[in-house]
Amino acid sequence: MSSLRLADKVVLITGAAKGLGRGIAERFAKEGARLWLTDVDSTDGEATAHELDGEFRSHDVRDEASWEQLMAEIVEHAGRLDALVNNAGIFINHPVEETPVAEWQRVLDVNLTGVFLGCKHAVRTMTPQSRGSIINLSSVTGLRGQRGGAAYSASKGGVRLLTKSVALETAHRGIRCNSIHPGIIKTPILDPIFERADDPAALEQALAASLPIGYLGDPATDIGNAALYLASDESRYVTGTELVVDGGMTTGLP
Repeated sequence: MSSLRLADKVVLITGAAKGLGRGIAERFAKEGARLWLTDVDSTDGEATAHELDGEFRSHDVRDEASWEQLMAEIVEHAGRLDALVNNAGIFINHPVEETPVAEWQRVLDVNLTGVFLGCKHAVRTMTPQSRGSIINLSSVTGLRGQRGGAAYSASKGGVRLLTKSVALETAHRGIRCNSIHPGIIKTPILDPIFERADDPAALEQALAASLPIGYLGDPATDIGNAALYLASDESRYVTGTELVVDGGMTTGLP
């Protein structure tokens, strides 16, 4: 018997070209997963899939027809889907009164509707096999507010409760659904913030110092390990839960 924790499991990860998605894919690859990776960034997505010996498909998570085609292709070639990681997401930073309706809608379409469509079609795919794990990437801002993050917080809060509803509806079918809530993880999503800073290194040090644990999270080690647990059979009794991976960020005021 293989000691790999995801040996021969078929896993789909959205938004896998870089950042959290790539980190999760790297961790899963080391544990024997058969990876299907998607992103709107075909260049980096193809490179990631090639490096990790996975399949890549260009995929806009807002497009339901694209989900239907993707699931059909996975079943045709791999025979089943064992786990879905709904990771694809975008971030904008505007005060609520300055947030354009179009940007509000775009964030909700990608971050919430995209996750909903992933859950919908994963459940349809997993139900005949009576097993599966759906892992939805929310955020600490899905648990609390964020200055300048009205759209992002709303979308990630929606992911949190969508996850619980899916878990309730599918537990009896052998399908589990959980959410991960990352804190400050060192990914390209932080690049625009650092680029605007007079001293990026000092800003990074200040962010790290603001956390009880004292450093920023790593995509593969910290979020990848959390997702690995939820995708593996080790979490067979875990559904509808929130796994907060934030270095103590949401424990309270210092």
